[in-house]
Amino acid sequence: MYNFSIQSVSYESDDEYRETVIALFGSEEEFLPTLDFLYFKTKDQPLFQVVYNKAASFMLSENQEIGLGVLFAFDYLPLFHQMLIAFNTLGDRFDDNHASYINLHKKLFS
Repeated sequence: MYNFSIQSVSYESDDEYRETVIALFGSEEEFLPTLDFLYFKTKDQPLFQVVYNKAASFMLSENQEIGLGVLFAFDYLPLFHQMLIAFNTLGDRFDDNHASYINLHKKLFS
């Protein structure tokens, strides 16, 4: 499953990005089951719906699962990872005032 114990991610190259994704997901074989787990855990949360819908629109889609995949792309992963950690830690106390949501929202909507 997703490695929430990694507190922040950064990378400067495609190779470092791939290494980061593997560290977060455990292995390439775990990628799709982990995406399913994360989507199931977050799909009913309004803040995740906002970012999923916006990210999906970049792919000319309305499918929130597509949006989830987009948020794991090179440009969005560091911010989205922070949002996932905050939600995992805070649960129902996670809201639109949290810096991780604000930062990702700014990037997506700018």
